[in-house]
Amino acid sequence: MSASRVRWRRVLIVLEAVTGVAAVIGGLLLVIAPDGALLRADPAVLAASPFRDWRLPGVLLAVLVGFGFLVTAVWQSRRGRWARELSMFAGAGLVAFESVELVWLGFQPLEAVFAAVGLTIIALATTLEA
Repeated sequence: MSASRVRWRRVLIVLEAVTGVAAVIGGLLLVIAPDGALLRADPAVLAASPFRDWRLPGVLLAVLVGFGFLVTAVWQSRRGRWARELSMFAGAGLVAFESVELVWLGFQPLEAVFAAVGLTIIALATTLEA
């Protein structure tokens, strides 16, 4: 594998790991304080959503995004079978997660940031050898 591909794989793994850690921490903070106080998440944003507080969104964030990306980062670092595809799936999942948030909660700046992260992960994963 070329030096540039090794470098891009490392960037991908770090991006996946940081995204996973951030999602676990953010999700746990929402579970601990379902009123959103620890993250300054306005409970009024949930009015038109299926959620009455931030607890379930926190669980979904920690489990689906956080745990999912941590597993993906580990699998990618071990060059596990289908690691490239798993990274692309995780990136697409993050874009889908943020799209659902957009529909339920309206636009939040972090949605755009993490949708861009998901797209970047997909792009990085496509550069890896199949």
